[in-house]
Amino acid sequence: MNSLLRQVRLAYSRSKARFLLLLGLTVVIILVWQFSRPLSEIFVQSSSVQSNPVPPSFKQSSFVQLQPKQSKSSPLFNWRNVNIQGMGYVTGLTIAPLSPHDVYVRTDVGGAYRFDVSRNVWLPLLDKFDTNFAKGGVGVESVAVDPQQAQRVYVAINRNYTTFKDKDGKNKYKYGAEVMVSENRGVTWTPTGLAPKNVFLGPNQVYRSDTGERIAIDPNKSGLIYFASRRDGLWKKDGQQDWSRVSGGLPNPSTLPEYKLPNGTDNPDVPGFTFVLFDKRSGKPNSISRVIYVGVHGSGVWSSANGGQSWTNIGGGVDPVRGAIATDGTLYVSFGTIAANGKPASGGVRKYTNNNWTDITPDGKDKVYAAVTVQADQPNTVMAIFDRYVYRSTNGGKNWNKQTLYMGAYDANEPQHPVNPSAPPYYQSYSATGAAAIAINPGNSKQVWWTNGWGVARTDDVTVSNPAYQWVMQNLEELDSNLVRVPPKPKAQGGADLLSAVQDKIGFRHVDRNQVPSINFHPVNIPINPAFKWANPNWRVYPVPFPHVAGATGMDYSYKNPDYAAFVGAHQWQFWPVYGMTKDNGKTWQAFESIPAEKLWKPDKSGLEEVIPIGGQIAMSPTNPQNMVWAPTWGGWPHYTTDGGKTWNLTINKDHPPQPKPYDPKNNDHTHYNVLPKAWANSISPWLSAYILASDRQDPQGKTFYYYDGWTFYYSKDGGANWQKGASGTLPQWLVRPAIVSNPTQAGDVWMSFARNPEDVNSNKLYRSTDGGKTFSAISTVDSCEFITFGKGDAEQKPYIYIFGRVGGAKKDTIYKSVDMAKTWIAISDPNTQSFPGLTYLEGDMRSLNLVYAAVSGRGIIAGEGGR
Repeated sequence: MNSLLRQVRLAYSRSKARFLLLLGLTVVIILVWQFSRPLSEIFVQSSSVQSNPVPPSFKQSSFVQLQPKQSKSSPLFNWRNVNIQGMGYVTGLTIAPLSPHDVYVRTDVGGAYRFDVSRNVWLPLLDKFDTNFAKGGVGVESVAVDPQQAQRVYVAINRNYTTFKDKDGKNKYKYGAEVMVSENRGVTWTPTGLAPKNVFLGPNQVYRSDTGERIAIDPNKSGLIYFASRRDGLWKKDGQQDWSRVSGGLPNPSTLPEYKLPNGTDNPDVPGFTFVLFDKRSGKPNSISRVIYVGVHGSGVWSSANGGQSWTNIGGGVDPVRGAIATDGTLYVSFGTIAANGKPASGGVRKYTNNNWTDITPDGKDKVYAAVTVQADQPNTVMAIFDRYVYRSTNGGKNWNKQTLYMGAYDANEPQHPVNPSAPPYYQSYSATGAAAIAINPGNSKQVWWTNGWGVARTDDVTVSNPAYQWVMQNLEELDSNLVRVPPKPKAQGGADLLSAVQDKIGFRHVDRNQVPSINFHPVNIPINPAFKWANPNWRVYPVPFPHVAGATGMDYSYKNPDYAAFVGAHQWQFWPVYGMTKDNGKTWQAFESIPAEKLWKPDKSGLEEVIPIGGQIAMSPTNPQNMVWAPTWGGWPHYTTDGGKTWNLTINKDHPPQPKPYDPKNNDHTHYNVLPKAWANSISPWLSAYILASDRQDPQGKTFYYYDGWTFYYSKDGGANWQKGASGTLPQWLVRPAIVSNPTQAGDVWMSFARNPEDVNSNKLYRSTDGGKTFSAISTVDSCEFITFGKGDAEQKPYIYIFGRVGGAKKDTIYKSVDMAKTWIAISDPNTQSFPGLTYLEGDMRSLNLVYAAVSGRGIIAGEGGR
């Protein structure tokens, strides 16, 4: 079953990636957003960090940031991660071969980190890159350390390298793979010039956790760098020379299996060229190494004996994913092909010595062995991994010891599984699955590091019979956050610091932002998806704790009744609705008694079928928590309820267009011509949150709701039953992440921000309506605004406003605060060190002065706190 579950997770990853590719081709969308920055900039960050003399644990604050310390008189806020410590794929792991043997990890969307041994914390290295530079959250496809220069480290990320005018008339960025280099362990970075070659990079695609490292530096000649790409072959750069494509007989990437999808479009999931390795013995200092190995998925392992001039396929298997080379020249390679298209997974582990391959597969060939590593001072000590299993051999693979990892806290769904004492309380048993990388520390052969989709773990003595792996997650925050809500229940009365809606774990109630939450959202009584009975054994409803990955895409609370909140979302591989309501400030969650299902015509009009809502947004009345509006991503039109979800009704558009002529009663769009229209941005994908729905926080009757369909603003005065058109044609259009934000102190005061689309160069203004959405006007003091929120101010009717955008001719996006309702602005973040890559939402606290939260795709939630 573990193997089957892994296949399902990988199938989910593949379907998600391909869906995103389709979106990219049609509407140029990805799920994290861009903020512009000069191309020629060199990114600088101070190496000073906060002192942490207390040994860290998951109960302590997780913040350590590479940024200058601020004086008490500085207007800049202190920014640190809300302490969560989990989720998000840590796809690769590299340990420097020279002292101090720095440990680096890479993630699919959340940047790269270096481990600070003295403080036992991870240091984020790429927060200074804005998402406009890196095509979304900063995904890293490879990380490598120079074998001769311990301070020199490389990462492969996407980078914008030019602009162009698209067919829609917009100025947009083009992106390509860039290899960035740092000469000071990740404090500053410089591009090496690969981006203009337009090489494809896929840090968040299928095989992201099974391949690498794609960057390699010749151990005998530091200036010689190779990069193995997915779709564009092998590249190299020698010293000051430009990057060039390596040929010499290597296969043309376009000939590899699945290079194209069945419909003829490019396949972003093709693994392509997967790793590069040098045999140090084949060269001398300051001269090139003659023997080089390259893995080519779909072809085999290729070798050069003349420094890369010509290449020979030495076989070993057609699907190499990772490799390691021992000091005696023995080449170890892990192989694997993920189950897809009706074919089962396959793989193995083999070694290459004296021009011969030996099969040393430890545990069957029906699985992908994600990684292999060899001990630096003992060429016969090798380790490999698959899912939650770790294999170790001390005789070159003749015999293996197998260990099953248990990395979760107590899980009521798997009570027989041992508890790992290092696991945060919400880690479930499956937190041990999906292993990605493993490495033996070259400076301490007993110490082994291991990564997966939850984070990084380590054992300090792998030689004992049952090594104890413990999570090492302090300040490694890669959770994919959709939004934050702060119900204004006083802390003294038991109010939480915040509630979060996230991918993978649905959401959290953060009692204290500096403490790891004890449990994530586990709604009671959500019916199972009957199409996945094999994964939902003997269940009528999903159990508690929720047993699978799922995400909350929308969440809202009742402003005058802050114990009440509701969320909607999606099961992330069963494609099924998840939803719930709390009456105790997020401590417990109960599923709605019903959902707004509709009988709609099948696409071929052969009959009616029940369509259920998945994901989207929900808004709750400030005075009556039973009154909610749900605009789903997939599965029907917006609905409202006045009885807490017992019954749902379609929302009616009073200003609807005339009935279509000719009228087709089997056309779902025709039959819904008088219903509140679907919002384009909200209908794209359940992995995307578009904040197109909100309630008016100060309507005394609690019946006013707001909605934006991408072209027209709508408002309802009767609890969501009937809607009227407001502003139309005056607000930005065709944007994937608009946000409606109601002033929590003034009825009818509505603000809208419009985060730019991924490739858009030009940004958008901040807009305000003082008549409940009938008209909007741009705020003259703001050049551009990506996100807006309100927080507690000096007086009840004068809240602070926070924006992420640009003011006064600024060239970089910054978080600003206004204490006078947008007349003037104060910068509270430093864009040179903290660019909030992948920002998805801002939320202020109406109970505390100078407290604001930023939800970030791939970097968790970042809290900003400041003085007056």
